[in-house]
Amino acid sequence: MKTEFLSIPSVIERHDKPLTQLTAPLEKRLQLFEEGSGFLVGDLALSQGQVPYRNINSSPSDLDYQLLAKAGLLIASGAKSGELVLTTGFPSAVYELFKLQAEKFFSVRDVVIEYNSDTLNGGGRSRVQLTISHLEVMSEIAGCINAIRKGPLADDGNFFVVSLGYGTCETALSTAEGPVARTCVSVPGLRHAVNTLYDELSSSYYLSMKNEHMVNQSFQRGDMVIGRKRMNLLGARNSHLANYYNEVLSPAMRKAFTDSDFERASKVYLVGGGALYPELANHFQQEFDGVLEVVVPKGADNFAALGYYLRSALWCGPNHIERAVGLDIGNAYTVISSHAKVPAQEGKKATALEPAFLEA
Repeated sequence: MKTEFLSIPSVIERHDKPLTQLTAPLEKRLQLFEEGSGFLVGDLALSQGQVPYRNINSSPSDLDYQLLAKAGLLIASGAKSGELVLTTGFPSAVYELFKLQAEKFFSVRDVVIEYNSDTLNGGGRSRVQLTISHLEVMSEIAGCINAIRKGPLADDGNFFVVSLGYGTCETALSTAEGPVARTCVSVPGLRHAVNTLYDELSSSYYLSMKNEHMVNQSFQRGDMVIGRKRMNLLGARNSHLANYYNEVLSPAMRKAFTDSDFERASKVYLVGGGALYPELANHFQQEFDGVLEVVVPKGADNFAALGYYLRSALWCGPNHIERAVGLDIGNAYTVISSHAKVPAQEGKKATALEPAFLEA
């Protein structure tokens, strides 16, 4: 049994007219229809839209969250009606507030998704009806911890975990008895560094209609085209990530983690999209040199989705494992985790991991 991950940019843009001649895989050509209006979602919003957006830490009652949720379910189901067992989550700062809203959105009724199925071979609008037979809503940090303990790492000891997300960064010390509440802290995420870079650039250049989500794409690539000239951003990115670490992350960890905590654990896992920046991981290495081993696991950006999927898989059991879905609706990317198809679908950028609990 293996897990498959697929991610889409967490952006939408209204576009009522159905696009035609779309030949890319479904996750690359998402156009959904909601109450008579059309919306481009994910990669299609970035390639075809003008100003794709997503509200930071939006609630399940907001349209952008609902469209991203439906896009994730559509992909997970393979655009086929049926039953799914779903686990999703939120950052700790908004978890209690949004949990009931999420339960209402996913559970009160079947989720009906209308989407553009047009291809070169014909198509048009299609509808999928999905029944969420079981729903669980976890905190993001709990999902990451579940992935570390129940996934391929199978770490049953004490460890620190730092989830470096775009909207928020979450920390915790996890023990066999559970996370230590005092160490569970939420602070601003990577958007802090992206927005300070945006402010710096906008003071010297005209950035046209670029919003923070578009600047974040450039931030990740390390370059941006301004006035038909390509600008290298790697030096600026390194500087703004250093400022973010020194001004936000390091003070938060110094307050949350005590010497007695370091006596209980000797390892810290960096997960989330921010863990993929080597320059950011280096700051952790420098601060914790001699006291903690800093580990960036393979597929670090998928760990919340993996933890969610493993919870769903437990509810499904081996006989209905194909129904299990983990859905991480992040501020930068939405990650869908599901049972890997064999053979893997051609054209998908999927990562397969072997969950340890399924080997037992």
